[in-house]
Amino acid sequence: MTAPTKKIDVVLVDNEAFARNGLKALIDAQPDMRVAAETADGRAALERVCEGGVNIVVAEAALPGLGAAELLGELRRRDLAVGVIVLTHPGASDDALRLIQAGAAGYLLKSTPPAELLDAVRTVHAGGRVLEPHALNAVLSDYTARCGPAPVDRCQALTAREREVLTMVAEGLSTREIAEQLSLSHKTVEVHRRRIMCKLGLHKVADLVRYAVREGLVSIDLV
Repeated sequence: MTAPTKKIDVVLVDNEAFARNGLKALIDAQPDMRVAAETADGRAALERVCEGGVNIVVAEAALPGLGAAELLGELRRRDLAVGVIVLTHPGASDDALRLIQAGAAGYLLKSTPPAELLDAVRTVHAGGRVLEPHALNAVLSDYTARCGPAPVDRCQALTAREREVLTMVAEGLSTREIAEQLSLSHKTVEVHRRRIMCKLGLHKVADLVRYAVREGLVSIDLV
């Protein structure tokens, strides 16, 4: 005889009884999940999770007393392995980033279609994340802002001739020696060197040497 599949135990936290009743009926009608508890208070939800056996918490963002962000903080502080899906009203997504950073694995609108909400419960239970578009945009914007623009490879700004002159300067050749080897005038070599320093933001020959070594233009035993 095949053992019954363990259901996903869900705790509902919403200060609107009508909303809780609707979610409870929806979840209890599923063959793979059930409502383990329902409450209007974040503190009561935390206590139920602490009792064990809870897999998912579906909580409204704006809760009286212990709010969603504080609930997430307590769950993390107590190292309670439970996935949290936060539900919010349309137009109230300003806290999305804060709640996601606090540990929310899901952030959805309360108007999310029932089928999508059920899929979100299953996804979060499986270790995934589900974010509505505005929340996803907030996360991506924050990531982009923190990472900043990609660093510019200043060496790519140098022409082939300038790289050649830079390498020779780093190898210790004088302006006269560089001019002779490249069949250039003394003045032209000086112009190249000034341009190199300008492009790289360097002001001393010693800095040019260190830069060339760091970029692998010369080996360290040559300097």
